[in-house]
Amino acid sequence: MNSLTDVTFTENSEVTKPINPIDSEEEVTTTGNPDDPDDPKDPKNPDDPENPEDNNHEDGTQGPLSIDYVSNFHFGKHNISGSDQVYYAKLDTVKAKSGNKEVPNFVQVTDNRGTNKGWKLTVKQNGQFKAADTELTGAELKLSNPFVNSATDKKFAPAAKEVTLNPDGSTQEVTIAEAGNGMGTWTTAYGKDNVEGAKSVSLSVPGTTAKVKDTKYKTSLTWTLEDTPQ
Repeated sequence: MNSLTDVTFTENSEVTKPINPIDSEEEVTTTGNPDDPDDPKDPKNPDDPENPEDNNHEDGTQGPLSIDYVSNFHFGKHNISGSDQVYYAKLDTVKAKSGNKEVPNFVQVTDNRGTNKGWKLTVKQNGQFKAADTELTGAELKLSNPFVNSATDKKFAPAAKEVTLNPDGSTQEVTIAEAGNGMGTWTTAYGKDNVEGAKSVSLSVPGTTAKVKDTKYKTSLTWTLEDTPQ
């Protein structure tokens, strides 16, 4: 006598929540309440006047292949210098069940397609750091010490690269999952822990670059996820 057993799969279109890039088993959120994904508060300081844009952090993309989360990079406030300087982005702050935590800046990708075809994550800088009619000529943004992590077996890990961004908008490869790799949820953190992470996202500014006091210079980055590694 035979019996029948079967299973059917359907496409997952939900937004995947971020995970801690150091502890891949821990689900986190960047909002003030991990049980309320619609809470718009900054987890570190809901009334932070220095970084109010974090209150409107973009949600992750939908679909079976998605960018779930990308850290914003904040380099803080510094004295004007006539010498070449390197500034480091603050650690990201996320909220877990146990409370607020600082973690290395990171980007998270989920592949729930079931095709195992691989994927490629790229980033580009949308112009030089600017404020009104002035810009930080020669400033260079660099993402160092990439650390890939997941609850998935590490033998399926994608490969991450150090990235030096160009304000001309040229695309740079961030993380690549060859065919047969990168299934599930993966984080690429800049730094394997907070000590390394505190020195892994850098902004180099020449001393000869003109700087206007008490002025916030900004730019944006565009992260793109392609459905094949080539």
